[in-house]
Amino acid sequence: MNTLSLRTWVRNATAVFSGCYGAVTRQAEQAGCSRQTVYDHARQVEQRLQPAAPARPPVEAPVPAPVAALDEPTRRRVAVTAFAMGISTRQIEDLLRILQPEDGPDHSTIARWVAEEARKARDVLKVIDEACIPEVRTLAVDEIFFGGGRPWWGSSRPA
Repeated sequence: MNTLSLRTWVRNATAVFSGCYGAVTRQAEQAGCSRQTVYDHARQVEQRLQPAAPARPPVEAPVPAPVAALDEPTRRRVAVTAFAMGISTRQIEDLLRILQPEDGPDHSTIARWVAEEARKARDVLKVIDEACIPEVRTLAVDEIFFGGGRPWWGSSRPA
């Protein structure tokens, strides 16, 4: 196996890129190699002459957004509103810990806040209930108000 000089490699590449009919065959005969070798040399010379790919900038780690500062009245309002929407005190605790990891209240504090606000709202809700009762046309009561005496289907038996 003989080694071809750099000059031969460049001539091989020139023959391929010239596009002249028969140039590759003539160059292969002059260099004493196969036509495939001429094409391989052309490809390798072309790869070496390609400019280096630009270096990618380093990937920056995302900067976490600053944690919202919730003062005590705002936390209470969020907790009481969430409880009124049907979220449990433990779930509210988890949500507030996401917003304020170091300073979130525990579920017992949240339950105390809800109870305090419920006591404050008792008189207002009593007046609203009395005003609304005459306007009620349809009442949707659940079976839990009547001891669960609803007939059960086979697929959903009582516990």
